[in-house]
Amino acid sequence: MYSVRASSIVFAFGLVAACSSRPPPRPLTAPHPPDPIAISLPEVRVSHAQWISPTPPQMPPPPRRGSRRSGSMSLELAQPILVSTNEPVRACYKAFLAFSPQAGGSIVTLMRIGPSGSIDDVETIGSPDPSLAIMSQCVLAALRTRRFPGMGAPSLVSFPFSFRSGEISGQTVPMPTLPPPRPGEMQVPNPENITVRPWRPALIPASTPAHVMTRELVDAVVPDVQTLADTCYAATLVVNPAAEGDFTLRVAVEPSGNVNRLDITPAEFPSPMRDCVVTLGRQLHFHPSLTGAIVTIPVSLRRIEADTSGASASPSPAAGGLMPVSR
Repeated sequence: MYSVRASSIVFAFGLVAACSSRPPPRPLTAPHPPDPIAISLPEVRVSHAQWISPTPPQMPPPPRRGSRRSGSMSLELAQPILVSTNEPVRACYKAFLAFSPQAGGSIVTLMRIGPSGSIDDVETIGSPDPSLAIMSQCVLAALRTRRFPGMGAPSLVSFPFSFRSGEISGQTVPMPTLPPPRPGEMQVPNPENITVRPWRPALIPASTPAHVMTRELVDAVVPDVQTLADTCYAATLVVNPAAEGDFTLRVAVEPSGNVNRLDITPAEFPSPMRDCVVTLGRQLHFHPSLTGAIVTIPVSLRRIEADTSGASASPSPAAGGLMPVSR
């Protein structure tokens, strides 16, 4: 009996020792998230009319009684030509709102018009609103495209712009109070306030994530890519009327549908188009999925001839891109 008990004790101690020598259990690890799906879209084509000046009349209309003149330039002649600048300036403003969605205020410009009718020099006067200072060069570029009939004498003309962001409801921006005119300066009033809503994506993402990001889900973003590129291209054509070319967007999409990273190639694609696309592109929304995606989108930009109305084209989808509609 004693030997049986002793052997039982020895066996028990051996069992405890064997259990204590086992390696500890491995800690539980979270499952590795699935790799994002690589999806390539067909080329997105964007076309836009160049900004050109309306054809000026061959002879200035006879001035009304009491109209102001600067040399031989009349208010009746100068105002419609300068007001036609509001459309390309509106394009400048809409692209600029990508960087500062609530920017608003006024800019006053001063032009020296040569005897042949071309604008020899243009500058801002006074102190432009600080939030609009960066946009001033685009506004001046738009004015340089205007053409007046040759009057045979130089003229000095000032013209104001007033801007209001549609991001702020109820905001009103009065036309700036112009300083006393310089000797020989004609002050041309601008009857329009330039009001623009910042670009925003139209896609409303699904509330339930898809198991896998698919080409069909990514296709839903294409209209937003088109309007984004058109917004940026319209402003680029104001600064660089010959701008056109091709680039590729590579978008890293999180499972939430938000953009984690956006790259544009070639990296040296010129500004302001590149900076505008990268800034707005980060605002794109995709449908959510459990996988996320790496989306490649080639984009083609082409300028087309416009009529001489001086107005921009309202974008409307056609032939896979945004084609202008003459106004």
